Amino acid sequence: FELETLPSKAVVVGAGYIAVELAGVLNGLGVDTHLVVRKRKALRNFDEDLSDQLDAEMQRQGITVHRNTGGVSKIERDIVSGLKTVHLVTQGMAPIPGAEVVLMAPGRMPNTETLNLDKAGVKLIPGQTYIEVDEF
Repeated sequence: FELETLPSKAVVVGAGYIAVELAGVLNGLGVDTHLVVRKRKALRNFDEDLSDQLDAEMQRQGITVHRNTGGVSKIERDIVSGLKTVHLVTQGMAPIPGAEVVLMAPGRMPNTETLNLDKAGVKLIPGQTYIEVDEF
């Protein structure tokens, strides 16, 4: 991504390592940083001790973590100020106002269904769209 100026407030959407890294860098540069995760914590599919320690450290460093949000329902931009308000999916959760920047790093599902990978001998994990790999 490219920013011409350092924002005073940023919202990073996502729970994977890219979102966590972006939030950490922005926070380290002094930006009021908010991390929006759909579920309980970031890196939830990683080792639980690691993700718990990361969660505690992000909070200690001053990153505001918005949990169990269900994701982002919409982003509104104020015409006059240009600032953005991030609205969350989960009912009753307060929106995050005043963001100069919203970075989307939510990850995605692999789009392998139409590639005919089976004809090339590539196996998918049964019932999923992920390519099966070995331990290496």
